[in-house]
Amino acid sequence: MTPDGAAMTRIAQHRVLAAGDSFAACSRQVRRFFDLTSLVVYDCLEIRQDRSLAGDDPGFVGALAAAVAENRKIVAALVVDLEKTGIRTIAQLSSLQQGYPSKVLHILTHFLDGFVGIDSYFYNLIDDSHWLPEATSAAIGKDPGKYRLIQLDGYSATPDQAALLHKQR
Repeated sequence: MTPDGAAMTRIAQHRVLAAGDSFAACSRQVRRFFDLTSLVVYDCLEIRQDRSLAGDDPGFVGALAAAVAENRKIVAALVVDLEKTGIRTIAQLSSLQQGYPSKVLHILTHFLDGFVGIDSYFYNLIDDSHWLPEATSAAIGKDPGKYRLIQLDGYSATPDQAALLHKQR
């Protein structure tokens, strides 16, 4: 159920790094991003102010590091799944089976190229990335109040059709 009582299932949870003068400004950026992307579509997107953090909040640095680490764990799991198909070298990719094996590679590639997906836990809206570049980390250190780590939950009325590989959190 969504906060408004609609019968939906949470199918994804994201933490999005944004920069702006306020929670409201950062939230508008996040909502606009998800409204405009065709890669991830939810029936309902709930921005969780109660679970979001400003850059000058005591838990911000730890939460940001944990969010990036979660993406690293997802990438590592995708690599393990890809290796289970027998792929060990780049040259072997040309023989990768279509279906689940190619979907694993597809999702892994999205993590590496910066395209947000249902499996993305952390997304850096500032750099269009799943990671935190040193320059952005340094900028946060200089002016932490300008940054927000926004948590959002994505809901679907038809969760069984949401994604082939997604594991509910």
